Amino acid sequence: MTLHVGEQSTGIRFDAARIPGRHTISYRIRDAYAGFPARTVEVLATPEELETLDREGYLVRERLLPMEEVERLRAALDETVARERDLEPGGSGFGGIFIRHLLDKHPAFLEFLRFAPVLSVARAMFGPQIFLRGFTGRVCYPDDPNQEVEWHFHQNLIPDPLPRWFSRPQTMDALLYLDDLTELNGPLCVLPGSHRRIAEDLSTGRFDDIPGQVVLQVPAGSVVMFHGSLWHRALPTRPGGTMRRLLIMGIGPTWMKGSIYGEKPENGLTRPLLRDGDPEKRELLGAAGFN
Repeated sequence: MTLHVGEQSTGIRFDAARIPGRHTISYRIRDAYAGFPARTVEVLATPEELETLDREGYLVRERLLPMEEVERLRAALDETVARERDLEPGGSGFGGIFIRHLLDKHPAFLEFLRFAPVLSVARAMFGPQIFLRGFTGRVCYPDDPNQEVEWHFHQNLIPDPLPRWFSRPQTMDALLYLDDLTELNGPLCVLPGSHRRIAEDLSTGRFDDIPGQVVLQVPAGSVVMFHGSLWHRALPTRPGGTMRRLLIMGIGPTWMKGSIYGEKPENGLTRPLLRDGDPEKRELLGAAGFN
């Protein structure tokens, strides 16, 4: 049986013209007990883009979401933040507030469960079996202190020396910006190729420029996908800057552990999906796809 993953209609509308090309990958999973299942993935990226993502560690899709969709998601995030009882402060080096488990807290975010422009790229990089490790909102307010974010990466799990059978943790994060990322608004800064620096330490509290860094200023509706070990930071918000809202999709292979942050609602919106028998939904929610 061949499962054409990601083909169901996603609730999130996107501008297909912003995707320069697509191609198909057919996988066969070496699981004799499951009958060697086959999966076909339509990847919403070109092979050349995947090569760049592998080499540089990041891929940008400017204006992928139309403004009507951006405005709908802004309203959903604002509404969810307003009723959240226990917002997570970023603290020193990580300004703003965080709100976790958004898939369980508003139906607009649950529509990202089959968001092909991101998930198909993840399936091309990790293989067909993936899940959403986390879905987080972040809001930075222009008048708050500590808006600048230090250099960091998300997979701080590399031992020294490397054991013979060490399995390197590899994940992908997609940042979906709901506000313009400008010079005044705290643009994103990345260091291309740094996801490969597994033998190099990165100390805390670093805000300095690093040779080769790239500063990304993108309009609202843009998506930045990057390897979880890519070094990145946010520059400080300057006078005249505005609120900066973004959504963070964390994705990994199904056999990796999910995000440990935040408390998942006991009766969240994903709970019925775990019982409805849809194998792709269950896998994307971390309940299937491993032995």
